[in-house]
Amino acid sequence: MWGDILGIETIGIHDNFFELGGDSIISIQMIARAKKFGLHLTPRLIFKHQTIAEIAVHAGATTPVDAEQGRVVGDVPLTPIQHWFFEKELPAFDHFNQAELLATDALDPDVLRLALADLIEHHDALRLRCESGEDGWRQYLDESVDTGILDVHDLSDVSDSDLGAVSLGIAEETQQGLDLAKGPLMRCALLELGAARGQRLLIAVHHLAVDGVSWRILLEDLGSCYEQRAVGGAPRLPAKTTSFRAWAERLRGFATSDAADAEFAYWAEAKPGGRVPRDRDGRNDLGSASTVAVALTPEETRALLRDVPRAFNTRINDALLTALAHALRDWTGDDETLIGLEGHGREDLFPDVDVSRTVGWFTSVFPVALRLAPGAEPLASLDSVKEQLGRIPNNGVGYGILRYLGAPEVASVLGEQPVPEVNFNYLGQFARDLPGIGQYAPANEPKGHSISPDGMRWNVLDVTAAVEGDTFGVYIGYSAALHDRQTVERLGDGMINHLRGLIAGSAEGRADSRTTPGIPLTDVGDTDMAAILKRFSI
Repeated sequence: MWGDILGIETIGIHDNFFELGGDSIISIQMIARAKKFGLHLTPRLIFKHQTIAEIAVHAGATTPVDAEQGRVVGDVPLTPIQHWFFEKELPAFDHFNQAELLATDALDPDVLRLALADLIEHHDALRLRCESGEDGWRQYLDESVDTGILDVHDLSDVSDSDLGAVSLGIAEETQQGLDLAKGPLMRCALLELGAARGQRLLIAVHHLAVDGVSWRILLEDLGSCYEQRAVGGAPRLPAKTTSFRAWAERLRGFATSDAADAEFAYWAEAKPGGRVPRDRDGRNDLGSASTVAVALTPEETRALLRDVPRAFNTRINDALLTALAHALRDWTGDDETLIGLEGHGREDLFPDVDVSRTVGWFTSVFPVALRLAPGAEPLASLDSVKEQLGRIPNNGVGYGILRYLGAPEVASVLGEQPVPEVNFNYLGQFARDLPGIGQYAPANEPKGHSISPDGMRWNVLDVTAAVEGDTFGVYIGYSAALHDRQTVERLGDGMINHLRGLIAGSAEGRADSRTTPGIPLTDVGDTDMAAILKRFSI
């Protein structure tokens, strides 16, 4: 199981999960995969016992959790990230999607339709409906399973020179075909390109129903359902975990708990200004959006994922945010910077809740002030950044709960703080192949606009990092109305170069003189463990 998910052929039972390149998103995949074998794991367990040998001693049989196995219907409270979404002034709330384009071969459209219906039946969030009324937005889970969500297009006679434009037109139509009030929240297009070019499958899902972790679940289940339907069988998917509705209800209760109140002092701390320099004053709209991409080599990627955590006793986000903070300081000259962090949001808040296989939008978004010592190099800053991230309660999920579900006086204080203009999100690791369905299509092939191009961008710089196959990449979204491309390229190159400095430091064996030794966890009690888990970030 570890080998499959981490992409490593040979793993010893005493190898450390995080030193092998594991992260919190992968731990959720691990928990979901273990359920298929009747094993009950938790993020807390994986963090405390980081080797197969120790996990095997402490892992138990699956324990009861709050998880309805039938079709879940009815009203669903808005989650913090959904409140964040609906407070935006969007020109088209229906057109705010996430989409994946897959390279497939010889998929049968009729079998694919059955498999897609299986997904909507099993994953309740795909049946969400949202309505705007006098009291604001309301959402509920509908009873019906959407049909007619797959369109098949025969493009076998379209020339190579025209294929891009034709495919883009289909993608735009597909992405614009979602309806929050009436459904569907998922639409697909299967492009038949001819024997020599294969197929492309575009899947667009409204963001209210999906996030990065959800895509891993959906694509794995789609492949499984398709394979079973192709041989005439009825799909058998793993048992449901806690429903999105139950999770939303529990968050609403958590907002008024003592645990949430205890976080308020941290989130109310004074923050530095969040403004970054501009090359010009323009309109930060989606029509002016562009992206710069930079990357490490496969060898450097392996070192970042495995050597740096082993040498410095850190997690991947410690290194990435150290490099980003230094690149921002190189540009702005400021030792303090305010960054908006995104987390997967599926935190271990409730002992009877498991959302490892639940589809929905769980993302947490929260501000973090990073402070670098004047003149410090990245190697010297790594410990400090690690400690600052370690102070974040519950990996940041509490900020949105307090900001959008908490008492008005609490929400008011948080709402008046500076807003970060730089947003950072580490998406984790992605394998190219998708068993049972195909593989991810090349990134340069058209998927259409996932968000209406008529709207405004909410951040000045969107920094996204991910490992795709064997390559770590950083993608910086910006507005050409605010910044020259060369400015953003310098920021991206600076982050990559600072990461290379950390990689070089790990190779030189400087860990003992630069970092604090790891703390033995065998005798740590639940209270101390809860404090340690504050730094379990993606």
